[in-house]
Amino acid sequence: MEAGRSLLVGIDLCDDMAQISYYDKKIYEPVPVGIPVGDKYIYEIPSALLVNPNTNEWLWKTKENMQLGGYTLISNLLSKIKKSEKFQEGSYIFKTKDVVKKFMVKLLSLLNEHFPNETILKLVITIPERENVIVDLLKNILAELGIRNDRLVILGHKQSYMYYAVSQPKELWANSVGLFEFDEMGLRYTNLTVDKRTIPYIVGADVYDLSDIMPYSVLQEKGDVKYMFLNTANTMLHKKMVTTIYVTGKGFDQRWATDALKELCNGRRVFRGQNLFNKGAAYAARMLTDREKTKEFIFLDDDMLTSDISIRTYHNAKMHDVVLAKAGTLWSDIDESIDIIPDNEDEIQITDKNVLTRETRAHILSLSGFAVRDNKTTRFTVRIRFADQYTCIVTLKDNGFGEFYPSTNRIWERYIKINGADSKN
Repeated sequence: MEAGRSLLVGIDLCDDMAQISYYDKKIYEPVPVGIPVGDKYIYEIPSALLVNPNTNEWLWKTKENMQLGGYTLISNLLSKIKKSEKFQEGSYIFKTKDVVKKFMVKLLSLLNEHFPNETILKLVITIPERENVIVDLLKNILAELGIRNDRLVILGHKQSYMYYAVSQPKELWANSVGLFEFDEMGLRYTNLTVDKRTIPYIVGADVYDLSDIMPYSVLQEKGDVKYMFLNTANTMLHKKMVTTIYVTGKGFDQRWATDALKELCNGRRVFRGQNLFNKGAAYAARMLTDREKTKEFIFLDDDMLTSDISIRTYHNAKMHDVVLAKAGTLWSDIDESIDIIPDNEDEIQITDKNVLTRETRAHILSLSGFAVRDNKTTRFTVRIRFADQYTCIVTLKDNGFGEFYPSTNRIWERYIKINGADSKN
């Protein structure tokens, strides 16, 4: 670990607001960081900035700053990322990347008040959905700020919820755990399960879109919102052993929700708050930097690898399986390499072991087509990436062997289908 690099930071970045926290290793809890306004702090930070195009001064969107003249308001940053590389506000043209970078710099700078001499060890950002255009831009911006992929993870809200749930006392996830979200996207329910029959435990979550039944617009209508929610919630919870429920989203910030949640508490523990995903990101930062913690759970969903991927090698007179990628890793983040020197071998073996089915499959890849040399005089680089959850891209590059056998620069690439692909077809 580099000197001064110790902060574990979580950020929840949404279209309308953002939250940031750090994991406090003394109290074992995330601590929120906010914008100082007088003697108070704003923790739900608008995902917006005010800019004075003449002075190039950038300010937070606060009530006080909104009263200033000469400033242009730029809001809904995630929507702007998805739309285009440039956008117009008033009579000015802005580059989306530049504005988002300004926002991230200001957001991360809030940590300086608490930690003037420390830098980030692991940053986990959670966004509503892991859309490639957003993920790629954020990675690019953070790399320019010195936070590269080895210190950065970007999760979707569902994955952040998974980390949050299992970071709570064990009795809260002894059975299934439910999450209701209610915002402009309508009502959604996520059911989380922890399979304790395996070591490590396997954590999974299924999301149900209930926006057709209960859209956000019902709050503006005269219907019985409390009855509508309880009827929908009880339908989702029917025959599910759910003993802990979390609710989040501004749709629940009303009196009807308080009354409804009291009834939902019958036989269950119910928690309401607006910082669940931010806390989940901070818990993830802690878990991803603690080797012992990473051995306790495997988190699985459509964005995560369901198999351990390894390569068979011979070292110190023994055969070894070197793990290149572990189940529970975001498949889109995998980019691993290993150098090998074949010993009278004309093939390599890639193995994948599905943690759900326990099935192991070997993939034999031929080395034919590369330059023929004396034994142990060719060094190959084997690189693996993923095209999707079940398609592994294996790249093999001939590096030669020093000045005696120059590299031919020959590269071949193979696509292999790993365990679990058949069930998706």
